[in-house]
Amino acid sequence: MVYYGIFGRNFQQRLSKLKANSMAKSNLRLDTRRALKDGTYPVQICVGYGTNIYLATGIFLKPDEWDATAKQCIGKGARKINNVLQLLLMQVNNRILELREKGMWQKLTPPQLRQMLANMELDAPTVGVPTLGAMFKKVIDTKTGGTKMLFEQTLKKVNLYCGDADTVHFNDINKTWIIGFQNSMPRLCVNSRAMHLRNLRNVVNFAVDEGITQSYAFRNFHIPTEETAMRVLPIDKLRLMMGLQLSKVDSEYRDMFLLIIYLVGINMKDLANLTPADYFDGRIEYRRAKTGKLYSIKVEPEAAAIIERYKGKKHLLSPFDRYKSHTNYLTHLNEGLRKIGPIEVDANGKPKYTKNHLPIMKPIEKEITSYWGRYSWATYAADLDIPKDTISEALGHVHGSKITGVYIKFSRDKIDEANRKVIDYILGKANRPG
Repeated sequence: MVYYGIFGRNFQQRLSKLKANSMAKSNLRLDTRRALKDGTYPVQICVGYGTNIYLATGIFLKPDEWDATAKQCIGKGARKINNVLQLLLMQVNNRILELREKGMWQKLTPPQLRQMLANMELDAPTVGVPTLGAMFKKVIDTKTGGTKMLFEQTLKKVNLYCGDADTVHFNDINKTWIIGFQNSMPRLCVNSRAMHLRNLRNVVNFAVDEGITQSYAFRNFHIPTEETAMRVLPIDKLRLMMGLQLSKVDSEYRDMFLLIIYLVGINMKDLANLTPADYFDGRIEYRRAKTGKLYSIKVEPEAAAIIERYKGKKHLLSPFDRYKSHTNYLTHLNEGLRKIGPIEVDANGKPKYTKNHLPIMKPIEKEITSYWGRYSWATYAADLDIPKDTISEALGHVHGSKITGVYIKFSRDKIDEANRKVIDYILGKANRPG
């Protein structure tokens, strides 16, 4: 009657459907099991449909103020109290109809039903639903190597932004939330932020595929990126690095960087995965972890000397015998490369040392990583006018048309010749054309 306008014109017709089912009718009751200190008891809504759910109304009455048969208040202010109770009861019945018509009623657990009936503003339950943090961890478990590490870094960024990803549900993630996450990383470059946003989108996609959520805020969100500059160590800086007198540890880091270049810009994970069995007849043969493509690289004398110097047992190279994962070693390698440089001197020309008697070096390149070796090989090859298709084939990139690429089998002699030219150029045995 007076309340029907709140729920729509068809509410009375819909409510009659509930009354037709004896188990559907929700009722009111006075819970006399637990009395408050003032002698009153809570009035509850007993949810129908065979559930065992009782919802609080926020109203408390004494036994003599409640008619158990009529299920209504008979005490002081009864009319006002009963109006409130009937309104709450109709809200619950209307919510039940809504959930049944959407096909949600049979799918939700009792705790989820309780939440949906107690909070009319929810579009979907959060009780028992995997959180953003839980889904992140599930996705991370499917990743390996560097990709896994990047997703772990993204989860840390999310936790810094929202406090705890385990408290965030996918229905909480909208365009505003995503923009806030993006803006929470002001010190990162555009592409680094884009990487974290893509990882977050990957987790949201996973949740959608798993049926966890239908909410997809990335539908109307564009992830901004910018063209990445190739990170190349100039040839003069590389030659300077090669001529330095370094400690045993720093010499190892330098040698690993040089080996990456000498082996045609080999990927760090692939270098770590090499075993002694992959090195035979003067060549290293392996399948790249990222693409599965078979590689055969001629080991030039400069590379052979480094391999012999760091001969491993389980792995081709001993550094990877020492570390549980190549990513652990990669962290130390990159940190070490960024410190390598000439020893600093004081005003009197004397070398500077730390309190631990270690030489203080002036870094040649503060941003360098192992991946620069791959870009550097390609750049040096281009400087030597080595054909683009040869460079692309050496690095495992697609060259030319995908169709013609099927019919073109590059001779490994071309790549071997190109690599020898690059190494000679590094060693100053060959000059840049022109």
